[in-house]
Amino acid sequence: MYLIFKDKLKDRLRLRLRTYPFLDIFRYLVNNFYLRAVLLLFFSLNAVLLFTNIKNARADDRDLTKITSVYVNYQNNTINVYTIGKPFYKGYLFKKGQENFFIIAFGHAVLYGNAGKRGIPFADVDDVLFAQFDVNPYVVHIVAKEKLLERLPVKTIFIGNNKYDTVVYGTGKIETFNNVVPQLEKYNRQKPVFNVFIDAGHGGSDPGGVGPMGLPEAFVNLSVALKLQQLLNAKGIKTEIDRTSNVNVSLQQRVNEANHSGANLFIGLYCNSAIVPYLYGTTTYYFHKDSYPFAKFLNQYVSNHLKLKNDGTVMDDLYVIRFTRMPAVLIEYAYISNPLEEHLLASATFRQLIADTIANAIYKYYIADKRY
Repeated sequence: MYLIFKDKLKDRLRLRLRTYPFLDIFRYLVNNFYLRAVLLLFFSLNAVLLFTNIKNARADDRDLTKITSVYVNYQNNTINVYTIGKPFYKGYLFKKGQENFFIIAFGHAVLYGNAGKRGIPFADVDDVLFAQFDVNPYVVHIVAKEKLLERLPVKTIFIGNNKYDTVVYGTGKIETFNNVVPQLEKYNRQKPVFNVFIDAGHGGSDPGGVGPMGLPEAFVNLSVALKLQQLLNAKGIKTEIDRTSNVNVSLQQRVNEANHSGANLFIGLYCNSAIVPYLYGTTTYYFHKDSYPFAKFLNQYVSNHLKLKNDGTVMDDLYVIRFTRMPAVLIEYAYISNPLEEHLLASATFRQLIADTIANAIYKYYIADKRY
């Protein structure tokens, strides 16, 4: 049937070519019912195939693990691989001549940004290279050039909001290495020291809130931050701080330093301030849901020990707690705009009490109660 239809169509088309000009041929093609049906079917099938391919491509892109940054923490002797999406990877050893390599291959992963190299030696690692190894399939390689040929311990930590930190330790051997490492893989090695990043709010040209008697918030925050740092260090907790003097540090710089510090907790130290002078109390803010439990505990603990009103645990889109990659809270211990609370904040004894209380809260929640 198809062949008969095809022959008749050719005969009619030859007749038209002999007797009509080009425009008549075009008109004939458009008006022919059978030809229109064939063309419609052809383009419909192609449209369906195209839509299916686009849909599948988008689904593949959506499922890719996105490696946002590779950071070498020389103080902790670790390589931190930050991803959006849970990573799947395997590790293997490679030797070329006298050179030793430990390679971690991230499957179905894409590297955001350019390939790179970190050439400063640390622990048992001489340098680190990372690159998009392949795109069919998508594979990213993290390569540690080693002094000795050994498997390095690795664990993946969920840090909230579909973000993960895959930590490669620069020292120590392990007996086994699973092809796909699950979240919080346990290894036979000592757990790293708990690390807190302290954000001393405001500073320099940005005094923050100013009390009725002229007390600048930046001074209070720095005083509390320095005391807190000493107290945490005395408890065996590692700390890093974004300023140690009255200087201005941008919000982006605070976040960048925190994300590159390898910290397990970010805590912002601030005072509250309002136009009306009668507001008072302690408030703690969080953004990501994994930060809420500690934020709630901290606000209750601090307000009770300072004997101030618990003014609530609030979710807010604040820059320093939104863009940090670890659990992050920001506490406003009192209202500097309130005359009575400004008087308290002006006291070195009260600022010491604030620092003591926050340090005890961190130690109790993460160390004593073994949440780390």
